Amino acid sequence: MRVLSVDLGTANTVAVLSGHGVVDVDGGPAMPSSVYLEEDGTLLVGREADRRSRQDPSRYEPNPKRHIDKATLKLGEQNLPVNDALAAIYARVMEAVTPLLMGAALDEIRLTHPAEWGPSRRNKLLSSARLAGMTGELVPVPEAIAVASLGGGRPLAVYDFGADTFDVSVLDSEHRILADGSLGDVGGLDVDQALLEHIGRMVSHKDPAGWQRLLRPTTVDDHRARLGLREELRLAKEDLSELPQVEVLMPEPFEKVVVTRDELEALVRPSLIRSAEVVISTVRKAGVTPEHVYLVGGSCRMPLVRQIIAEKVGIVPTSPDHPETIVASGAQVVDKATITLKAEDDKPKFVEPPTVVTAPVNPAATGPHPVGNPNVSGPNPVVSGSYPNPNVSGSYSASGSYPVSGPYSVNPNTSGSYPMNFPQQQAPKKDNKKVLIGAGAAVLAVAGVIGAVFAFSGPSLPSADECKDDTAQDGQGFTKCLRQLAGTVPDGGGCEKADSAQITGMEEIKGTVVSCTIRDGYAVQYILTDSVTGAENNADAIAKSFQTDRVEAGWTGNGLEGDYRAATSSGTGVLVFTVKGRPMFGILTKTAEENADELKPDEMADFFEKTVQPGE
Repeated sequence: MRVLSVDLGTANTVAVLSGHGVVDVDGGPAMPSSVYLEEDGTLLVGREADRRSRQDPSRYEPNPKRHIDKATLKLGEQNLPVNDALAAIYARVMEAVTPLLMGAALDEIRLTHPAEWGPSRRNKLLSSARLAGMTGELVPVPEAIAVASLGGGRPLAVYDFGADTFDVSVLDSEHRILADGSLGDVGGLDVDQALLEHIGRMVSHKDPAGWQRLLRPTTVDDHRARLGLREELRLAKEDLSELPQVEVLMPEPFEKVVVTRDELEALVRPSLIRSAEVVISTVRKAGVTPEHVYLVGGSCRMPLVRQIIAEKVGIVPTSPDHPETIVASGAQVVDKATITLKAEDDKPKFVEPPTVVTAPVNPAATGPHPVGNPNVSGPNPVVSGSYPNPNVSGSYSASGSYPVSGPYSVNPNTSGSYPMNFPQQQAPKKDNKKVLIGAGAAVLAVAGVIGAVFAFSGPSLPSADECKDDTAQDGQGFTKCLRQLAGTVPDGGGCEKADSAQITGMEEIKGTVVSCTIRDGYAVQYILTDSVTGAENNADAIAKSFQTDRVEAGWTGNGLEGDYRAATSSGTGVLVFTVKGRPMFGILTKTAEENADELKPDEMADFFEKTVQPGE
């Protein structure tokens, strides 16, 4: 029986063929899961896509699987259905496998996927495989079950530190998944981002404008420099698994920097401790004690991963020699009759936003360290309609050119009506006493979980629990809770839903996001998360990035109360405001204007109180 198993991962794709072993798909056991769209519609994948990305980075997507819930990818000026990006990767696998079959047909093709994926995502994967010309029986295999099949008939846990997320599953001796858990903001790409921010704190003050071009590239050269730096960071992360320190080559005008393993471990330790806590809670939920913890994913090569699991979980983890290939190898030996799949899609919910790990403020650092250029990026809408080039040419089709599919609709927004005004029985705005905090001073501690619920004056105001489950959005993207926080800002227009909140130098923040352009270079982003802790962690991370004098004060309005923190540098400004007992926060930004007077934190605070703060 000829069985092909394919593990299309966020960062890399691995294929294993029965009777042969790991397939050399793209010059090695793992092919980058990247795509590049040529102007004529040809899709390049893998290392060729990586090489071509330097020509026009806007046509390059390194991790198309991250967009599984979207209809299309914006590559250059064209919108490519996500199905077709995944199909091109599968087609490249088939191109490598076909000569090995010597004219024979495959009996089964096993496609691995995260255990928590429901029918919609699995069907998208299967349809992409059919587009790629994969024939025969397609068998979806949860990754955790694939790994467990290599562990014998014993209860075990699978610790999957992938490029995009961290996932853990606990399985019984018959390889049934008893419980699982995940962290959406812990993955190899998040480690890369933490390294980027760490290096930024070391070098950005030498050329603030040059650093901003790296973080928010606008030209082809800027994009090339950013891609090159991202690759350097990935290699540095991998090398630090073996070496005590490495040199990171920086694009001009920056000089190379030295990063040590101790520095990397200090950056990732909080996230790894969180992952160990998720393992512990998942084991408790499963009701069985695993005999082994299997490590999956390239990021598990970091020695600190094994150390923290042993310390916190109490089990010395099992580290395979090749963690990148273990999923595809395990899928080969899974008993198909024992595979259980998640029967329903998850209900729409907000993903816990990433907690950005930042180093403590260093008062000894010389030179100015700007907050950055906090330009608010606009939303990236999914564009419906047909893909401009209906026939993708090139060498990545198992049976001629595969047809490009139309847009794939996923989780359409639920329509409904939403109140645009709230009761006027509100507490007046405080005459806040602003506190100026000097750069390098201790950052005020942020409360962990606020259990008390603020007593609102209007019976129709949403409660804290209602905010957590608030999914319905109006035409501008506001939920009822976000609309309460926004006050009168949406009345002036200029508000629209966004895929994520962004601030220079930090990882994008997930959740329900609305971005509003106000005036005079001011813009505000409203973010609703699924927990109070998540909102406060993100706000705290932004505040910790302030390396200049800042202003802090409290605010009240529209039945809400909270705190804000503001800082400015080089004519730009950032003010982050939180809401007591509510899983939401906001980011007010001010872009630099030519020949304008130096912006002060007090001016940001005054604008917030007069224009953005809700209520009268």
